[in-house]
Amino acid sequence: MKVSIIGLGTVGKSIAEGIKNDYDLHLSSGSYEKLNIWNRSGFKTYKTNLENASNGDIIILAVKPVNAESVLNEIKDYLHNKLIISVMAGISIEYIKRYIKDAYIARVMPNIPMVIQKSVNAYCIDRINDEYHNELLKILNDFGTPVEIKESYIDAVTGLSGSGPGFISIMMDSMITAGIKLGIPKDISRYLTIETFLGTANLMKSKNIPPSELRDEVMTPGGTTIAGIYELEKGNVRTAITNAVEASYKKAREYNKQ
Repeated sequence: MKVSIIGLGTVGKSIAEGIKNDYDLHLSSGSYEKLNIWNRSGFKTYKTNLENASNGDIIILAVKPVNAESVLNEIKDYLHNKLIISVMAGISIEYIKRYIKDAYIARVMPNIPMVIQKSVNAYCIDRINDEYHNELLKILNDFGTPVEIKESYIDAVTGLSGSGPGFISIMMDSMITAGIKLGIPKDISRYLTIETFLGTANLMKSKNIPPSELRDEVMTPGGTTIAGIYELEKGNVRTAITNAVEASYKKAREYNKQ
């Protein structure tokens, strides 16, 4: 199938790199010149989104939300019975349907690990046939892991997994700094921190262990871990992280309303 990607920022480029071995890719973006400079893989490129959309069987909308209206107006007459995959933050399926009446629409919230094809891709669909549903899952698997949700959860997902890498990076940076403060060389402290996060996540995933159970496994009475956890609780880290996710959720809701 031919896949037309409209918008080649970080998200669009990451999707293109993830699915390039499985699809005939067609690309367009705000700058035709910059697009062709980036286009190392020799994908077919177009000067207009209209030309691009008219050639694709599946259309991936990866433009900035502020450009959604102009792009949808430009391509709306060329989307009859096609699959539209939107990764535009804050743009609802209902909004897209104002411009496109008879397309199949999926909305996706990826996150930044998509640049190495490790995104968690929360998605919701309006209506879809079996063929396009299979293609949707294939595309989402190519640059990460798909998780189907109700669209009413999409703002909460934005706060949790969409913004989550930013919150995790702060904790990791703090641990690296602590290691350096205690005399560990910077590169070793960084390596130990990254491997600790990776190993812990893989253990929880492979053994299906709840975080609280893993914490109790590491935490021995009067030991080193409980001393550290006491300081985390005293500093209200749990509350701060919860509030950060909720703040991101509220901001996502504002975008949707706008």
